[in-house]
Amino acid sequence: MASDEVADDEKRVISEDANAGLATPIMDLTAAVIVAVIAILVAAESLHLPVPGGVVFTAPGLLPFLTAASLVVMAVLLGVSAITRRRAMPRALDRFEIPADAMRSLSLGGIVVLFVLALQVVPFETSFNVGPLHFYIGTFEPVSIVFLTGLLRMYWRAPLWACLTVTVAWIAFLSIVFRILFQTPLP
Repeated sequence: MASDEVADDEKRVISEDANAGLATPIMDLTAAVIVAVIAILVAAESLHLPVPGGVVFTAPGLLPFLTAASLVVMAVLLGVSAITRRRAMPRALDRFEIPADAMRSLSLGGIVVLFVLALQVVPFETSFNVGPLHFYIGTFEPVSIVFLTGLLRMYWRAPLWACLTVTVAWIAFLSIVFRILFQTPLP
């Protein structure tokens, strides 16, 4: 009896964790449809971007179109694989299971959206000199420090001071590299 229980547990899909195994066919099919729809929308929108000079290979929509097209191909392959696996699998095992950590993943997506919005709406600029070097701090630095510290605290679970130290060091490094060495503005 114990061997039957193990066999059933091995077939059960828990999540897309590397150790969890494959998702159920219905989950893969759902993901394939969602990815394909989004990719088709991106491809259609990329075709509406202007083409300066009339040369197709310099069009700003070329890279988004090619990326979307490759995602459509991958979604179709995932869908075909899901349908093939679904035919070979007992219907009772083909369930749409929401992983236990789904809310954590959704909250991460929400945090990323809030981060992008904060970069757009928080007005902040200051500059100062340290010896011969001129430093500029804009919205990117404080917003990134707040959000990255929160993410590190959420996923790393180290003490707040450690998360803040790592974040400040990393954001300062990025800021110096991009603003001073590469002379590239940050958002």
